Amino acid sequence: MSGSRGAAPPAPPVPQPSQPPPTTADPVHDLLVRHLPLCEAAVHPLEIAAELEAAGIGPGTAGRYRHADVFSLAEELYARVPRRGSGPRTPPPESPWRRRAVPALGIGLFFLLPCSALWLARATGGAQRGFGVELTVVGLLALVAAGSSGRGHPFPARFGFALGTAVLLGLSVTGGASLPVAAALACSVGSAEWCARWFRHIGWGHLGAARSQAEFRERMRPVLPVALALHLTALSALTFAALALQRGRGADGGLAAAVAGADGTAWAAQECAGAVLLLVLLLWRCGRRQDALAALLCAPAAVGVAAAAVGAGAPWQQAGDPALGSALLWGFGTTAALLLPYAWAVLRRPGSHRATPPD
Repeated sequence: MSGSRGAAPPAPPVPQPSQPPPTTADPVHDLLVRHLPLCEAAVHPLEIAAELEAAGIGPGTAGRYRHADVFSLAEELYARVPRRGSGPRTPPPESPWRRRAVPALGIGLFFLLPCSALWLARATGGAQRGFGVELTVVGLLALVAAGSSGRGHPFPARFGFALGTAVLLGLSVTGGASLPVAAALACSVGSAEWCARWFRHIGWGHLGAARSQAEFRERMRPVLPVALALHLTALSALTFAALALQRGRGADGGLAAAVAGADGTAWAAQECAGAVLLLVLLLWRCGRRQDALAALLCAPAAVGVAAAAVGAGAPWQQAGDPALGSALLWGFGTTAALLLPYAWAVLRRPGSHRATPPD
């Protein structure tokens, strides 16, 4: 009795941990629910595959969803979800030369106007006003850049793009380059605009034709070098024409004299600045706003560091100083050398071509 009276009461049953809910018969459906906004907004399975890989789903993980690789899984997700908007993805529009050339020509002429205003100011003695004239030119360039930045971008980004482009061009217009060389660089923004439209058109077409991310990257491999070569060729032609027009007014005009109108440093700085302009515009048009703004910020900073290193003065104080030409070469050259491989890697991704169809 005493033993039974002192015995401890039986311990309550230990609750068992709740079992996970059984997996559904369709595991792809669970993945679809988690990534529904992405699947609805995607214009190609490559976009979904890229996002799945970024989320940590690799070839081994794809086996859990009864697929051999991520791309086939992305294709099923893409096929299951109706696209937002009306109907299927439209094919890339026809983009003849005239369709791209007319806006590009207009942009080039508009960027040429501030250089003409600077030429008139210097011809009428306005160069003695120094900083005020140069600041006015940069402001006009900023207005033109803001008008040509395109739609669909928030105001702070457009403001930064316009100001950065104006400063980048202003360094050449008011700095070490002669006015014809700087005017050719400003006018070449039209060439960069044409190349950017062509690049987007090619990327949009490859986005619908490629069957995998590797194939898309392979198709886009030669596009950026070709666009860069086209733009630099047009920039060289514009620079040569500007120098020929300047030298043609003298008695020693001629082709050789036009080429010799700018030294090797000026020609090299001109090409580096043109490369930076094109890469920035490509990043901007392909939806990489932060990358484009960062490049526009780094280019003037690099020129400033190079100017301090070579002992050059302010552009509005010593226009045409050879030291400023060297600063432009080192600054723009360094920026282009760092920006080119990054743009090469980024612009070959399918996500850089998911914007609206090109013009």
